[in-house]
Amino acid sequence: MDPVTFDLHRTVEDVVRAFTLKAYEKRVELMHEIANDVPRFMVGDPGRLRQILVNLLGNALKFTQQGEVVVRTLRKGKTGKEFEIQFDVADTGIGIPRNKHSAIFEAFAQADASTTRNYGGTGLGLAISAKLAGMMGGRIWVESSPGKGSTFSFTAQLGETSSPENQAALMPQGGLLHMPVLVVDDNATNRRILQDITQGWGMKPYEAEGGDLALEILLRAKDEGHAFPLALIDGHMPGMDGFELAKRIKEDPRLSGATIMMLTSAESQGDAARCRELGISAYLIKPIRKTELLTAILTVLGHDAESPAPAPAKTETVTRETLLRILIAEDNHINQALLVRMLEKMGHIPVTTENGLQAIERLAAESFDLVLMDVQMPEMDGFQATRKIREQERVTGFHVPIVALTANAMKGDEDDCLKAGMDRYLSKPISGEKLREALTWVIERQGQSWQAEVSQTVPASDRQAEALRP
Repeated sequence: MDPVTFDLHRTVEDVVRAFTLKAYEKRVELMHEIANDVPRFMVGDPGRLRQILVNLLGNALKFTQQGEVVVRTLRKGKTGKEFEIQFDVADTGIGIPRNKHSAIFEAFAQADASTTRNYGGTGLGLAISAKLAGMMGGRIWVESSPGKGSTFSFTAQLGETSSPENQAALMPQGGLLHMPVLVVDDNATNRRILQDITQGWGMKPYEAEGGDLALEILLRAKDEGHAFPLALIDGHMPGMDGFELAKRIKEDPRLSGATIMMLTSAESQGDAARCRELGISAYLIKPIRKTELLTAILTVLGHDAESPAPAPAKTETVTRETLLRILIAEDNHINQALLVRMLEKMGHIPVTTENGLQAIERLAAESFDLVLMDVQMPEMDGFQATRKIREQERVTGFHVPIVALTANAMKGDEDDCLKAGMDRYLSKPISGEKLREALTWVIERQGQSWQAEVSQTVPASDRQAEALRP
């Protein structure tokens, strides 16, 4: 274990956000809920915590074909300077028979023989998660039945820290006290989460499950002399969607004073332009961080936050505190599995592809902080893939770091990697220490502008060679 002071809220939010695209592709609603009394900064091992959450959330999405997945963080108690924090991952998936609840936490166990055949997996993730929960002074369990979904829960003992941000997080925002807010969302869980969040800031939330009811509530409030100054509207709802609702609000002179914020599960092409055309004040992608929502609300209403945004917690191990979403392009399944295991142990989110062509397609659809690119692959090798990626980046101006993975360690091979546009070079077999060193190198440059580096007039090969120097 590697206990450090870390931002618990950000840790949970980052893990959930890493699965946003996967949930959107499956048309599954993905949400997270952090109770208002859960301290923001705590002492514990964020890498191990992420490892459990990644496993449970990955399983929940794997076994859920429709409905929702919700990650909840709760404060269960406090003994001395240690809090007992409980994490729930609830889904509406296939469920697990009661007589299999204990067995699934054993190594290489699955609920039944068809699980591996239909969904894949080794049956090791839950066994490892159970051991890690125990190491953090907690336990893990499941509540489930076939066809009714599952809720996997685990607890961890996390230490208290005297961070001033923890006290500030519990204080209502003076500028928002008693302010009515209308929450419009067809998903009942989303409405409840937003209701709890806004109540924690001292606001008075009202809810509507659709556009027609929202218009009715807004007009009634106006007629009664207490119009809503703010509406939080889900963009994609059945029947009247959020954009049509916003249009009707803007077109009705009786409701012209309402400030509209659009919240949507994923950004569809043209959504941002539609928001501008409709005069929508803010547009946020779900799942939304509390701090982002608060900042957006205060900004659109012209209020100042009563406390500055908390600075990132200092940690002793930079790769444990900084979550990276990493694309692996590797055709050898054994090497894939080893890389995945090492990255998850460090608390990162690995995504695998088997050749350069798949890597390019995945990069076009999703955002990644880093690519680990094998040099020798079928269909399209690492050199070709990197050249294609760099060609595309000349248009976008964005630069994703690419670390070459190769079985060779000759000087000529390193030069070939740099000329192709790769940023760093790792020779196989890859050790955890070398991999961590490469990730730290990437993390240290996250605050810098890759775009500025790309736009320099220095020849590409010289620029990349410079990047490799200590």
